[in-house]
Amino acid sequence: MYKKLKGNPRPTELTARVAKKAFVHGVDTKVIGTSTILNGRKTIFLSKEEDDFIAAPYQYSLVGKFSHGYPTMTRLCAKFAALGLNSGFKIGVLDNKHVWIRLFDPNDYARVWMKQTWYFDGFPMRVLKWTLDFNPTEESPIMPIWIKVFGLRPHWLHRQFLYHVASLIGKPLKLDEATTEMDNPVVARMCVEVNVLEKLHQDVPIQIDGKTRFFKVQYEGILEYCRICRHRGHSVAACFAQKNNPEDEEHTKEQREDQESRETGDLRVKLDKNRGKRPMVGMVKPTYILARNQA
Repeated sequence: MYKKLKGNPRPTELTARVAKKAFVHGVDTKVIGTSTILNGRKTIFLSKEEDDFIAAPYQYSLVGKFSHGYPTMTRLCAKFAALGLNSGFKIGVLDNKHVWIRLFDPNDYARVWMKQTWYFDGFPMRVLKWTLDFNPTEESPIMPIWIKVFGLRPHWLHRQFLYHVASLIGKPLKLDEATTEMDNPVVARMCVEVNVLEKLHQDVPIQIDGKTRFFKVQYEGILEYCRICRHRGHSVAACFAQKNNPEDEEHTKEQREDQESRETGDLRVKLDKNRGKRPMVGMVKPTYILARNQA
């Protein structure tokens, strides 16, 4: 069972919650960032290493995008709780279209992200990669893509070796069941995290006994990504934003909404500006729902 953190917490829980709110927490008083003077004002300089350190606990975070209305926050959390995730999750609101989804388990992360589109109370939620520089006006070019590597030797269908093979293409996420069961012992199907703006390698080189062989890579279902408006689903040539014409602004918006509908498969209706949009409840602060093993 999943449960909300509410009611009267145990003394130890209360102490921990109070301590989290204090700037001075035990002996951990190290300040992150360096103070400097810039243009006559005190400024904090944050190095990339320090920023990465702060972000480390959120490595399994994603962004959910609702383009055609959304359920209440209470309903969204209840639906997520019903997914039966391995670990807990936290959901918070970024703006009127985006929610921040923090997961704690790599398998949960892969499962939620790989599906790409979820439906909650009939509203499609597309899943985007959360990055440190996330911008709600853009969509990340980083996507989960299924790939096939052909011509491998049967004994190479080994989890640890295939992880290395997949890492030459992107960040490994998951193996296909047919691959783990060796139903086709010369083809490995894997899901990897790739940036579609970068060069996608068409083969994987493997050297053994002084000889290098190249094994063909096939990509499945890659979405087009527009470098102009930085949205996925259409090419630069099909983007109205490149015309930089104010009269095309509304047309561009409609085009994006239509494309997002195609991505979610939601072509039954085209929602107008008000229809189907209900305000999210409890948006001011995140809703916490934890699995039993984290309670």
